[in-house]
Amino acid sequence: MTVVADGGTRLPPSRGAVSRMAVDLAACQVLLDGREVPLSGVEFQLLRYLAQNCSRAVDRTELQRFLDSFDTPGASLRAIDVYVGRLRRKLGNAGHAVTTVRGRGYRFIQGPCATIRGPAEYCI
Repeated sequence: MTVVADGGTRLPPSRGAVSRMAVDLAACQVLLDGREVPLSGVEFQLLRYLAQNCSRAVDRTELQRFLDSFDTPGASLRAIDVYVGRLRRKLGNAGHAVTTVRGRGYRFIQGPCATIRGPAEYCI
């Protein structure tokens, strides 16, 4: 099953049924099919940053600078890949919403199965 996000961006197929994910910026939580996903602080901040910048690809250097602002030890460029991998595993069949843009970085693809909730200034 291929999911098409708003704007015609094609998401890669996932194994099994596609889960519905909601990133709630106000409550600082991620819901997967209505259940909270336990994310570490770094994983949530990474997902939050990608969700807030979903209109573009965010490169590893920018993500490293962002995580360094939280005094995250070991946020090297390679560590970013590890954090994204962990995040995708925890998101299960909704992990496809965090895509790799070859040569550019990562991007959050918002669509019918991946929504963003939050205060009015963050709602997309």
